[in-house]
Amino acid sequence: MVSYPLTQRPRLHLRTAHLLGTRARFALTELMLWASIYPAYLAIRGLTIGDPDQALTHATRLIDLERALDLFHETALQQLVGSAVGFLSVYYMIGFAPLLVTVLGWLAIRHPAHYRDLRSLLFVSLGIAVFFYVLYPTAPPRLVPGLGIADTVGMAGHDTGSFAGIRINPYAAMPSMHVGWSVLLAIVGYRATSNRLLRAFFVAHPLLMAITVTATGNHYFIDSIAGATAALAALTMVALYRRSRSSASGARGSIKSLQVVPSIPPACNEPAAA
Repeated sequence: MVSYPLTQRPRLHLRTAHLLGTRARFALTELMLWASIYPAYLAIRGLTIGDPDQALTHATRLIDLERALDLFHETALQQLVGSAVGFLSVYYMIGFAPLLVTVLGWLAIRHPAHYRDLRSLLFVSLGIAVFFYVLYPTAPPRLVPGLGIADTVGMAGHDTGSFAGIRINPYAAMPSMHVGWSVLLAIVGYRATSNRLLRAFFVAHPLLMAITVTATGNHYFIDSIAGATAALAALTMVALYRRSRSSASGARGSIKSLQVVPSIPPACNEPAAA
């Protein structure tokens, strides 16, 4: 057991108290951010639920686009996975919010800088996604008659339900943020760890989620592509914002350095000696 001299103990207590206070402020600030931004996102989704006929029309257009691109294989994928659809239905649920909360908590405790990166990226991607949810409501495959795609997760009750008094939007399918957030989680998680198993999981997670959301009847393939695109757009926007801030800070620093340079007084003309 390490013992400290009596003169050092007050300093040690002060350092510990300062560290605990800093972490408490960090946790409180982050909880307040999440408690304000994510419910606002859910409220916008819930208050702007599109017309069912319009959502089906948009879904039909996406299906036509997929057929033109030879991407419409959702029914075939659900048949292909067979009995594994049970595992995928579970992964659809635990591979989103529970996994996200777990990774965010790990990053917040062990890698705060990476936590801030992921949190910022998630918020920016939410803003991108909600724009499309409002303007382009889309019925998921399981709600389109005639496709023969089953609701393996059992989302029918979820579609008519609510969360904290906010209605669930069944037509927020395009883009798939199950996939978009999985991409962001994988990128930041991969950077934060050197463990090979964890890195392998982070690499596989977005692909597995893309298969999952389609095999369970909740998204089209093109939804997953759009979700990954929204994630990459968030990465680009955050990078550009940070670069502009860095440039602005550098410019301010240059101006300040010029301002503190002392001016050299003009030489005095001394009278010539007699």
